[in-house]
Amino acid sequence: MAADGEFSGRVALVTAAAGRGIGREIATRLARDGATVVVTDYHPGRTEQVAADLTAQLGRPVFGRPLDVGVREQVEDVCAWVAREVGPITILVNNAAQNVLGSIFDYDPDDWDRIMAVNLDGPWMLSKLAMTQMRDAGTGGVILNVSSYAPDVGGAGMETPYAVSKGGLNVLTRCCAHEGGPFGIRANTLTMGVVTGTRFIDELHPELLDLELPKSPLGRVADVQDIVEAAVYLLSDRSRATTGEVLNVAAGTHMRY
Repeated sequence: MAADGEFSGRVALVTAAAGRGIGREIATRLARDGATVVVTDYHPGRTEQVAADLTAQLGRPVFGRPLDVGVREQVEDVCAWVAREVGPITILVNNAAQNVLGSIFDYDPDDWDRIMAVNLDGPWMLSKLAMTQMRDAGTGGVILNVSSYAPDVGGAGMETPYAVSKGGLNVLTRCCAHEGGPFGIRANTLTMGVVTGTRFIDELHPELLDLELPKSPLGRVADVQDIVEAAVYLLSDRSRATTGEVLNVAAGTHMRY
């Protein structure tokens, strides 16, 4: 299959893209629409398999690189490999995240450190390195940070570290937008609540669906494809005048004022 489509000529790195859910579906859509995609995930075997499956489906290479975004040396190595072997990154999707529920009174400090490393430190380092490649290559580019409306509700539901890390991620988006703008680099945040079609909801916490549904004026919650459509819009030239913004896709379960 020829690499045509609205993302032709772009090199996209997507984190946490080899599991079941948002990252994999965004990576798949970008590849189908012409991007050269680098699938990354902390699980090596799964990463290689997803890259191989997409390569077979599309008839052109989709690359896979194991990556634990909470380990800075791995982030540096993967970004350097992409620039050297594939080309400068022009699309970065910071999708990797970790959440461990628990009360602030007895929360394990090691869990806090790990969540900050994955949800905030990793995206910062990835953004720094990707933006440097975009600037130095003169290509411009787009960063999409996948976040949550948890910061807006103060981590209700005993998820303080997650909410704090995602609040920081939302601020990182604006910082990247300000500093990257002169080099043709855009950055936006995509937030959400409960999303069906993900392992976190379908397998680990299905009870959250019952809590969210009554809040929705649409009588539904978002699913993975809803998120993919919003992500593709923010990554495409159709949103070329949009940067430093937060788009919330939550079926009205949480509305910003």
